[in-house]
Amino acid sequence: MVMGANKNVRQRFATLAAQVPPPVWFWVCSLALLLVAVCLFAASASFVAYRSRLSGLLMPALVVSLAFAAVLHAAFLLQIRRNQREAASALHAVDCEFTSVFMHALDGILVLDNEGRCLDANPAACGIFRVARGALIGQTIAKFYVEPEEYARHWTSFLKRKYQRGSIQLRCGDNATVFVDYASVADYIPGRHLAILCDTTERIRAEHSLRQSEERFQQMANNIQEVFWMMEAQTKHVVYVNPAYEAITGRTVSGLYDNPLSYHEVIYPADRSRVLARLEEAVIAGTFDEEIRIVRSDGLVRWVWVKASAVRDAGSTRWLVGTAQDITTRKRAELQIAGHVANAEAARAEAEALRKSTLALTQNLAMDVVLDTLLQCLADLVPYHSASVLLAEGGTRLLVAREAPSAKRNFLTLDARENFFLEKVLIARTSVLLLDTRKELEWRETKLLAGIRSWIAVPLAASGTVLGLLSIGAREPLAFAPEHLRLAKSLAIPAAVAIQNARLFERAEIYAAELELRLEELKQAQKALAESESRSRGTGG
Repeated sequence: MVMGANKNVRQRFATLAAQVPPPVWFWVCSLALLLVAVCLFAASASFVAYRSRLSGLLMPALVVSLAFAAVLHAAFLLQIRRNQREAASALHAVDCEFTSVFMHALDGILVLDNEGRCLDANPAACGIFRVARGALIGQTIAKFYVEPEEYARHWTSFLKRKYQRGSIQLRCGDNATVFVDYASVADYIPGRHLAILCDTTERIRAEHSLRQSEERFQQMANNIQEVFWMMEAQTKHVVYVNPAYEAITGRTVSGLYDNPLSYHEVIYPADRSRVLARLEEAVIAGTFDEEIRIVRSDGLVRWVWVKASAVRDAGSTRWLVGTAQDITTRKRAELQIAGHVANAEAARAEAEALRKSTLALTQNLAMDVVLDTLLQCLADLVPYHSASVLLAEGGTRLLVAREAPSAKRNFLTLDARENFFLEKVLIARTSVLLLDTRKELEWRETKLLAGIRSWIAVPLAASGTVLGLLSIGAREPLAFAPEHLRLAKSLAIPAAVAIQNARLFERAEIYAAELELRLEELKQAQKALAESESRSRGTGG
């Protein structure tokens, strides 16, 4: 059909070429010859001319004029023929070019009649419909529509509007489904319509796959607890963040998009300069991995773990893409664990100190050694400015057995009734912690407690008996804490036992010395008695 259309175009082109008007010089020469011929003919036809002398000249002139006119028209006919051959050659070249374009076009080309039957199709169209050209010619394109009703609607609209563009889904000859974009023009020749088809199946499927990927990404980004973010590497402007940003920071995503640098305000002020510097370094290093503090819109401080990687393009970093995870719970757990570890370490150190103290207190039963060791062990557990061991001497009388840091033995005696708290510890057997003695109305300074602002007193009790008390003082208020009182009480237990053992040891030494003295006196008495008996027997003999 296309070849027939080309033939019609060529015939019309040749006809137009044959109708090219003669040039002006041809018209002028023809008109002049015609006038000459008419004049000569009139002259020769007259009766007078035949009898005059001019008749012999007029006839040759007439013949020459007619001959010249014949030559002139012959030359014009030759020029017309030459023009026709040139036009035919040009038309043939155009025909070949058009045919080549038609046959080798990448888009499908269909020529349809008024009923939508295919009159001609190029190989690309056959490839789209996946049928042979012979099977496609004469078939109506409604056969390839997935929905015939859609074809009727499209075809009616096309014939009415004379032009149409759009996308349709077709069923090929092998029952496969393809998507095509089309552009059609009606009556490019009366009763003939042209349709251009472009197979977009791969693009449509790629777009569909891309949409599915985007949907999956959005579902993932909208439902994960971590913040997913993306920023420009050079400007540090945030270009994307998922809704988890609102849950973690308490700020809106739209507010971040309106001000892409507003995330600076989220970073904890003390960490802000460090984090921004790390972001600058990440552009070059390619990675970002930091645990930072953020301030929520409600003022709460939370910990987040931010990780990012660089996306490079043409050798330079274009984007930073990363995540931010709320690790506040983990950080709190780490702090608790660290606290527990510190407490455990402190307990271990305390137990070790108490073990060493107990061992030191039991290594020697001499009272002086026990008291000196007690004050040395106390210094390892409780920081103090002054400490003393007061031993009970009956009633409310107390003997200052040892003082630190002087470690003197001044044998100073006190009456517990001079200080309400001394009496309380000695009589009630309860420990006392005074954070600031000046705030205690019952506090009375004695010679031993002069200048004391913080004070701890612990009774030294063993076997149900108060042997004395341990006095610990500091010159600053709030120098002691309940933990110091607990340590002092823990040390007082083995200290009281050591003091009791030292007393028993001293008593045992005194008893042993007296026993040895009595034995020596007994031996001397026995010896004197033996000597007396010996003398008596000698005298009697």
